[in-house]
Order: sequence, then structure tokens, then C-alpha cells
Amino acid sequence: MIRQYFILAMFFLFLAGCAQKRNLETTTYENWKTHLAEQSIWQVEGKLAFISPDERQSANLNWQQSQNNNNLVLTTFIGTRILSLKQTANTAELNYDGEQYFDTNATALLKRLTGFALPVNNADSWLKGTIDDQTLKVDQLGRAKSVLWFDSTGKKWQIEYASFVQKSGYWLPNRLTLTHQKIKIKIQLYDWQFN
Repeated sequence: MIRQYFILAMFFLFLAGCAQKRNLETTTYENWKTHLAEQSIWQVEGKLAFISPDERQSANLNWQQSQNNNNLVLTTFIGTRILSLKQTANTAELNYDGEQYFDTNATALLKRLTGFALPVNNADSWLKGTIDDQTLKVDQLGRAKSVLWFDSTGKKWQIEYASFVQKSGYWLPNRLTLTHQKIKIKIQLYDWQFN
């Protein structure tokens, strides 16, 4: 009889521990958006699909930011590196097709050499969904739904946020779509990390 009570008590303790862990995982900061906007060191992995009237390409992405430095690596689905783009406050370095290229504007450099239009400048705010603009529409939890945004080269982008995931006390985008004229970029993000 004592053994049955002991097993039952252990079972309830186990359930209570699971419930407590689950609550910690789904708790967000009260002002999570401000905290997230201030996060300057992060890494995310995911997938990207580039769709235009002439072509359709897809790649895995690994995007890292450390203070004012960005590093974007695109690979094929079997792991072959397509390109690596490093960006600081003043310079951009693109490793593409076995060559190294430099410019002061990462977005322009990427477009000029690959034909791939991705607004990598100021990506910190639109990628995390913390973009602040008068056209921003949010849901009842304050998460971005859509925004019209101009990148550093003057191109207008429509950004739609399809879904979010809770992690590290934040609501983080895990599916978004960027549209500029006839170009559409679909991004799926699945592993956010913060330091």
C-alpha cells in the first residue's frame, strides 16, 4: 500500500514538474517587443524561396548578427555553399562562385552579382518582426502582421508575417513573405538563438 502511494506521489511530482517547465517555456516578457528589438546578438536558421516571373530558387539559410556585424550563409539542400555575405557598418563582403567581392552596400552588392534581391541592410528589424513604421499592422498580442517598408536602396517591400513561435521570452517570426513588384521571397525560420 505504501509503495502504491509512493508511486502515485512520484507520478504527480513528475506531472507538476512538466507543467512548471511548460509554463517557463511559454512565458514571454511583459514588454517582449522592446527586449527583442534591443537584442543585437542572434542567430537563426531556416529556408528561403526566391520567386520571380523568370526563375524560382530555394536555399537553406544561416543568418547571424553580432552587434553591427551580419553574416548570411545560403546553402543548397545538400549543404553546398551558394554564397556567404558578411556585412559591417561600413563594408560588405560577398563570397560567391569562388570569388570575393566588396562594396559599401550589402543589398546592392548581392543584387548586382547574383540577381537576388534581398534587403539584407536593416534586416535585424524586419526579420525579428520589430520593425517600427506607421504602416505596421499588428495582431492582438502586438505581433507584426504586415508592413510596407522601404529598404536602404529605396525599394518598397510588402512584408507579411504568417506565424510566430514563442521562444526565449519573445514572440519570433517563423514564416514571413517579402514582396517587391513581381519578386516574392518566402522565409521559414526554425531555430532562433540569442546570447
